[in-house]
Amino acid sequence: MTFEIGWWWRYQDKINEQFSFSKVREDVASRLVSRLNFTNTSIKPSFENRNLVIVGAAITESSIIPSKNLVVADGALRACLEREIVPEWIISDLDGYLPDIIWSSHNGSNVIVHAHGDNISRVSQYYNQINPTCITTTYPSPHTSCWGGFTDGDRSVMMCLSLGCKSIKLLGYNFENIGSFSGEYSPRKLEKLKWAERIINECKSRSSLIMC
Repeated sequence: MTFEIGWWWRYQDKINEQFSFSKVREDVASRLVSRLNFTNTSIKPSFENRNLVIVGAAITESSIIPSKNLVVADGALRACLEREIVPEWIISDLDGYLPDIIWSSHNGSNVIVHAHGDNISRVSQYYNQINPTCITTTYPSPHTSCWGGFTDGDRSVMMCLSLGCKSIKLLGYNFENIGSFSGEYSPRKLEKLKWAERIINECKSRSSLIMC
């Protein structure tokens, strides 16, 4: 059953308004990505009909992280590497610890990079070192993928659902406190967490595949 994201654009408009994001800048980011000579191939076969685990940045030391079928949202990568686990997929807009992402990309991880108006210079700078399997943008474009989502955590959920996974188990998702693997503290991170919670709750209302 296809997971439709038509509802998402109402959320995106509200996020743009609250955080003063510019659609023009997102369009520019999409055009700049097209200059990277990136081949946009489908990754759906890698997700379809699979039981996946998505790890968020609120993962704790006592949490047990499986070694297979892992999709990791950016900062949580450090928690995996500390346990000597190299995840299959990493979702990042490159605001985490880049040496971890680069190392993992050279040691078996597939990296999905989200390019947007505020990070396009980083995407261009680290593109060759990371060699991403997929690049996403805030709005659809001929050169990128787009499954909706705002933070790496909720974007991962929307992506897995859109690509036809069989089930999703969430680990390390806490919408009340900023996780220890989230990187530097920012007052806006709590605002973003509230949006992540709203988005994931909306996904849960539209799909029975998400387990906490």
